[in-house]
Amino acid sequence: MTNTFGKLFKKSSLLTRFSLLALIVVMIVAIVAVWSLQRLLEQNIILQEAHNAADQVETVLNNNLSLSDLAGTPDPARLQQIDALIHKEIIHEHIVRIIIYSRSGQIIYSDDMEMVGQSLPISEKLAKALDGQVASDITTPTEELGEHGQHDKLIEVYAPIRIQGSDEVRGAYEIYHDLEVLDSQITTMRRSVGLILGLGLAVLYIALFGIVRNASRKLIRTNEENLRLLEEERARRSELTALYEISRELATVAPKSDETLDIIVRRTAETIHSTYVSALLIENGNVVGRATYPVRDDIQNLDFQCIPVANLPFLQRVLKHDEPVIVKSSEVNDLTEDERKTLTLNLAKTICLVPMRIGEQASGVLLIGEMRSDNREPFTPEKLSLAKGIADQTAAALQRVQLFTNLEQAYLETVLTLANAVEAKDTYTKNHADNVSRMAVLVGKELGLPDNELEDIRFGGVLHDVGKIGVPDSILNKPGKLNDEEWVQMRAHAAIGADILKPVSRLGGAADIVRHHHERYDGNGYPDGLAGEDIPIGARILTTVDSYSAMVDRRSYKAARPHEDAAAELKHCAGSQFDPRAVDAFLGLFDRGAIIPNEYEARVVEDEPPH
Repeated sequence: MTNTFGKLFKKSSLLTRFSLLALIVVMIVAIVAVWSLQRLLEQNIILQEAHNAADQVETVLNNNLSLSDLAGTPDPARLQQIDALIHKEIIHEHIVRIIIYSRSGQIIYSDDMEMVGQSLPISEKLAKALDGQVASDITTPTEELGEHGQHDKLIEVYAPIRIQGSDEVRGAYEIYHDLEVLDSQITTMRRSVGLILGLGLAVLYIALFGIVRNASRKLIRTNEENLRLLEEERARRSELTALYEISRELATVAPKSDETLDIIVRRTAETIHSTYVSALLIENGNVVGRATYPVRDDIQNLDFQCIPVANLPFLQRVLKHDEPVIVKSSEVNDLTEDERKTLTLNLAKTICLVPMRIGEQASGVLLIGEMRSDNREPFTPEKLSLAKGIADQTAAALQRVQLFTNLEQAYLETVLTLANAVEAKDTYTKNHADNVSRMAVLVGKELGLPDNELEDIRFGGVLHDVGKIGVPDSILNKPGKLNDEEWVQMRAHAAIGADILKPVSRLGGAADIVRHHHERYDGNGYPDGLAGEDIPIGARILTTVDSYSAMVDRRSYKAARPHEDAAAELKHCAGSQFDPRAVDAFLGLFDRGAIIPNEYEARVVEDEPPH
């Protein structure tokens, strides 16, 4: 049996052998530690209980004994008093017997009256008590204990006697305490100690096992890395599929330059296994870094400055060719500091520059940086071929981005043309839209909005009535009040305008403003009944400015209201129709002279139909 186990042990893995040996060691340590700690805690519990028993007896008897009681054998009457006191106040189911000794070792009191007056040899524990200490031990009841012999084990406690008002030891108590009261406490302690130490050592064993297992796995991974070298041909074939994967990922994103380049540089770094990849584009005669992907977060100094191509003659020479160029930092000494910084030669040991061309025109380069030595990650012919394919894909993707941008610009111009058509249908919108747009942008600046939101407000102000292109002329030009059905059609212009703007991605924010510029702060507006902060901030600003303009403009069917009246109306409706912050910011512009009220009071729009 032993030989069989030994053979199996030798044939087992290193991790298995360690696990078995560690388990045996941990179990031995656990048994010894648990036993030792249980023993120590058990002694502490017994000692504490001994002190408790001594304190209980001293509390009662020290105040009721006198020096004369301890000077010699008390008379029978006094003994009866002491005996009655002890049985009434002290003797109970746990403290089962008390003997009182004088300083000389004579028994002053015992429940066995035949022992009273006897002088026994002073034991070691009695000597400690007479010296002012508490001593205890576990004892087995004898026949001398009489009826108290029914207990299996007792704590024998010796405690000093100090008469009240004096620190001098006058005698000693011998107290017998039932140990059974502590059995449950000791049992609980043993279980707790066993459980805690057992769990702790189990955790230690698991931790050690984990460390060894990780080390074992690291060895396995090292072996797997060596095997990987035998599979280079298969890896190269898988790299070629990266071109297809990049194409698929590019097809799933919107044709935006930044997002497209982010995918390209990330995929290139992952596929080529380089330290970092950057896309440098030629824009208006300058080299601009548009996207960078480092494989580690601690790679720094990859923030590219905008530098004229004329200042980078080496890069110009690279762009004239259609093949990747490898540059080693240690072998190039004739470059300017701007060129070394732009090409990151102060950071990488080797870089690969891959031109990106659209037709005959160079659009930029993919800069593949490698901070490791050539021995670890060389730019092999396979990698260069793959990089060339990725660069060609990048150039094609950038061309699609440019086509999309041109298409989007054409749509934007169409929308602006529609806005001009609305101006032709509704003369009020012509100057009104421009003025509202300018004032709304000023309010946005007053509220500290970022530039992109100010741009949305500018377009939203100019185009907020573009949806009226879908409202019949008979309603737009009706001289009288609109009926309920006509109001339904008129109110649809906000949603129609938003739908017209949505196809242009750069007008997405403006589309939300146009849709909600007739919402009310209290939620009673249209088309969606939004309220408070749920209404886009640009729409809340536009609602305030548009309403002010409607009040101070003079039309053919109504006179212009003074600025003071319009301002009072805005304040009155702040919190119900208007955003209070927008109202305060808008009126503050008038107070500072940033907007001149008279310009609006003096303006006349002829042949204005009421809406």
